[in-house]
Amino acid sequence: MKKILSLLVVSILLASCGTKNEESYFIPKDAVGVMYINLKSLSDKSKDLDINNLNINTLIKEKAPKEIKDFVSEFMTSENLNNTFRKEFILGFGSIKRLSGFGGLALPIKDASAFETFITPMLNKIPNLEKETNVGKDNNFTIYSTKELAIGWNNKTALIIGAKNYAAAELIDLTNLDRQETILATNYFDNFFDTNQDIGLHITSSPLGDALDGILSAFAGMNINLENNNLSYYSTFEDDNVHSATKLKLNNDIKSLVGYDKWMTTSYDKKLLNVLPSNPVMLTKLSVDTETIYEHILSLKDNKSLPISVREELKKNTKRANRELEKDLGMDTQDFSKIFTGTVILTADKNDSPEKKSPNIYTAIAIKDKAKFDRFFNAIKEKKSRIKEISKNYYQLEEDILMVVTDDLIFITNDGNKADEVKNSGKLAKNLSDFKHIDKLSHSLYFYSKGDFNSIVSKLYQTSQYDRSSRYTSFDNYDDFNSFSRGRKKNPIDNITDKSAELYEKYFEENHFYMDINGAESFITTKGDKNSLIQTILYGDEIAKLTSEKN
Repeated sequence: MKKILSLLVVSILLASCGTKNEESYFIPKDAVGVMYINLKSLSDKSKDLDINNLNINTLIKEKAPKEIKDFVSEFMTSENLNNTFRKEFILGFGSIKRLSGFGGLALPIKDASAFETFITPMLNKIPNLEKETNVGKDNNFTIYSTKELAIGWNNKTALIIGAKNYAAAELIDLTNLDRQETILATNYFDNFFDTNQDIGLHITSSPLGDALDGILSAFAGMNINLENNNLSYYSTFEDDNVHSATKLKLNNDIKSLVGYDKWMTTSYDKKLLNVLPSNPVMLTKLSVDTETIYEHILSLKDNKSLPISVREELKKNTKRANRELEKDLGMDTQDFSKIFTGTVILTADKNDSPEKKSPNIYTAIAIKDKAKFDRFFNAIKEKKSRIKEISKNYYQLEEDILMVVTDDLIFITNDGNKADEVKNSGKLAKNLSDFKHIDKLSHSLYFYSKGDFNSIVSKLYQTSQYDRSSRYTSFDNYDDFNSFSRGRKKNPIDNITDKSAELYEKYFEENHFYMDINGAESFITTKGDKNSLIQTILYGDEIAKLTSEKN
């Protein structure tokens, strides 16, 4: 039955459209999480998609259980769905009520008769259902329920509720909510509910604060306000990209503990770009203020939101860390926080060399105080006998890992040619300073990838497995290791991985993700002449077919 309900929701998404949010009157004010799906925009964007031509239809016919096949063929037609559902929004919620969770969906329907005709064959498949009529607000609801599941409807809205116990009673309570008891009375819903977005999700800590503030104070000694921490997430399928945005608003107590608004920074030393190759397939950039992080950690010793025991342990641990650093490096934690600026940029390039299977990885780390770094690294060299000095400021850290040190930065890579070039010239002739998305580096955290990033990660993992095994066995090359470990047959999982990577690159081009103090955004650009929603559906459809072929 759960599979049928999931399929029902997906089918509504593909078949419906709308512009209202009347179902919000059934969402309780104490909901921890609320989501909405804009059926109109999704329907408009998918109107050029031939649903009947999707591979998933063939897969259902050939491999789905009989109940799913019957359900799809009899009920999940576009005509049937359009005759049943009102063209507006789906809303969902999750609530912690009396520390017992419950949640559900509010579906827009055209009228009670149409929905009852639609849902009755499904209800007939659920054993031991109890039926109630003329219940709820204005005695207008019909409800079918078990202990944990209730499905009810009036002439406009259908509710599907899941609960640990008494699902029908929970549903009836929702139908009797006054406006001030619904999500419409919260201080965030109006701003959160953006009809220009396709999907929205909001999570708030306020209901948890009501329940847990006293408990934390009594049992953990924490004097902390858990209310008014809010996270909003949106996703929209644009013409040529899938855009997502996350907004985070924390209360003062939580901000004082995390302190991210103080130590997250956007600045970086552009000299880092000179040692990184142009046109990477993957890039990650992080900028934080290490000295401010140190100061923030120290400030927690006096933060009365924390229990006394935590504050006292923090004081002890700080003193212990200072003693150990003084002993090993001749500097304390404050000195250590001043070695680096806090900016790191890491990039990767595909490597098609038959001798070397792993991607080329390049890392640039900005140095703030060269004298302190030298003191730190000299101490490390004394303890790490595997570090070999090739020439002045040029080191071999591991068998394939090289490091070049300048007055401004550390450059670490597994690409010997690039390491030599940086050592000899101080920079690369073709470097990242002409990166086409250089403006996006002015974010605290930025991630970029071109093509299928998962294939890069997979190759790195496979290489690490080879490196680990080669310590105990002898192989002439990476392919010998694969042959040995897989019985001289290519692993079927690898075939799936390779093909899924090809499919990803068929539909998608670039991934961008960046984060700053107030939240994060991401863009996944798509290829082809269809909009990003259709391309995403087609990609998922081909992946479903590929996965089924494995079985």
